[in-house]
Amino acid sequence: MVKYNYTKAAELREYSVHEGQARTARDAAVIAKDIPCQSACPAKTNVPLYIEHIANGNPEAAYQVNLECNVFPGVLGRVCTRPCEDRCRHQWTNTAGPVTICHLKRSAADEAKEKSEPLPPYFEDSGKRVAVIGGGPAGLAAARELKRLGHTVSLYEREAQLGGMLVDGIPKFRLPREVVEKEVALIINSGIETHLGSDVDASRLKALTESHDAVCIAAGTMKESALDLPGLEPEMAISGLKFMRQYNRGEITSLEGDVVVIGGGFTAVDCSRSCARASRRLLGEGGNITILYRRSEAFMAANQDEIDEIEQENITIRTLATPVSVRTENGQLAGVTFQRNVLERIEGEEKPRMLPVADSEFEVPCRHLVVAIGQTQEWDLLPEGLELAGGFKTSLTHVFATGDFATGADNVIKAVANGKEVAEDIDHFLMGERRMETFVSVTTLDQDGETGRVRDHDLQIPSPVQITPVAARASDVAEVELGFTPDGNTVNATRCYFCHYKYEIDQDLCIHCDWCIGAAPRDCIKRVSRVFPDDETSRDTLVEATRAAESTYIVIDSDECIRCGKCLRICPTGAISMQKTELVHQSCCG
Repeated sequence: MVKYNYTKAAELREYSVHEGQARTARDAAVIAKDIPCQSACPAKTNVPLYIEHIANGNPEAAYQVNLECNVFPGVLGRVCTRPCEDRCRHQWTNTAGPVTICHLKRSAADEAKEKSEPLPPYFEDSGKRVAVIGGGPAGLAAARELKRLGHTVSLYEREAQLGGMLVDGIPKFRLPREVVEKEVALIINSGIETHLGSDVDASRLKALTESHDAVCIAAGTMKESALDLPGLEPEMAISGLKFMRQYNRGEITSLEGDVVVIGGGFTAVDCSRSCARASRRLLGEGGNITILYRRSEAFMAANQDEIDEIEQENITIRTLATPVSVRTENGQLAGVTFQRNVLERIEGEEKPRMLPVADSEFEVPCRHLVVAIGQTQEWDLLPEGLELAGGFKTSLTHVFATGDFATGADNVIKAVANGKEVAEDIDHFLMGERRMETFVSVTTLDQDGETGRVRDHDLQIPSPVQITPVAARASDVAEVELGFTPDGNTVNATRCYFCHYKYEIDQDLCIHCDWCIGAAPRDCIKRVSRVFPDDETSRDTLVEATRAAESTYIVIDSDECIRCGKCLRICPTGAISMQKTELVHQSCCG
């Protein structure tokens, strides 16, 4: 006979397992919620794990985590667009800004003392042959992963060196060439056959599609948009990519007179800063260098730190201006006339429209004009009958496209992510099955709730990255950002919340004593009366209890948790446990 017939509240657990492999859609949503920086990274870099390694004084381990995830740690530690930092939890819990995730990636790459080796393969030789067209970040990432998947890879690059935009489009003072060369070598030394100075046109591409089991086109966006203005002859202007290629190869060493750079993207910004060095404008010499952009500064590619550096280098930024004509003197360019704009927001459109302001024309003196207003794919690369078909597919089942060639001009981290993704699509096509899997690994830890974090870590002021003084930047190889000092690495790394740790309360063991709530350093543990689950986003709706008698659960809010472990250590019933969670991507056979 049952004396009491209780109706028990539903078990409250975010992951589908307490230990082991969590594989449901909700599990994927939970880890995306708990580790927003990793979710925001196109390459799904395990950010908290590598920062934890740095905090523990192990840059080699941190570098290996990055090498596995994003292919080019030293490169991306300098030129990544940092989508992870916009999602860092410090953005909504701390006024000192996000964890400096990108600079910490760079610090691991710079400080790792042990020589890295190419990453191990996932599978043995498949007997399949794949041609990759283009040796930029997307092509290199695809080639590396295809080789690890067991395929024979031939890489075709029309220039004399690999790297694509990493060596031709980004100046050395932002990205030293030895950093690129080191990480490219790790890919090529895994056993990839390279063909440099090998220009693939439509006829040769057709031949490659016939001689290989699969082809991956990663040729980038190398056709630049032209500027058509009354009075402007082709020889009076230089495109942004052409300028950067010549500058990086030492063909542009000096400039005299005023320079106008039209555009607001990455190339325009790099061109302007390169001009400042060639003309010695950053030392207060030479003519004026002006960036003119048709939208506002908020829509420029440069972040605020780089805009500050641009201004320190005596470069002027003028926005809301559209070029309308040029003026020449004795057959030479003398000035560019612009018309002012105002912006108008249109519902459903990502960027505002530009409306010209009547009678607002003004002229900017100009001896050299650099046009950096975007670029597109060279479609004549494709033989007749071959065209893109959405995603990474083309009209031929064994031909794929990736990186900027598939998506249009974008950034390096997205190119890397695209390269990794297309490799697995190609492998699926070649082998007839998906041989890689992704799941959440949940490990229960017996370490008394210790993660190395304490409340004081939240109160640290981030150490700034070291910067080369303007007077010492005249050389085109003098890197501007120099990374953190060792102490700066520690301070910035220990600010990380280590979001891969997760504390949970076993409601069957919890006696609602409130000890954990009292020990919590901030409002991260709450009494809850009701829970309305949301399996799609994992953002369950919690109704907080106003009185202890109304409390059904006591829950830990992972968004507010600082991973100090005080709640676990003070719990008298052992109701609180700590897990370490990790997004695992591996071969299906382990």
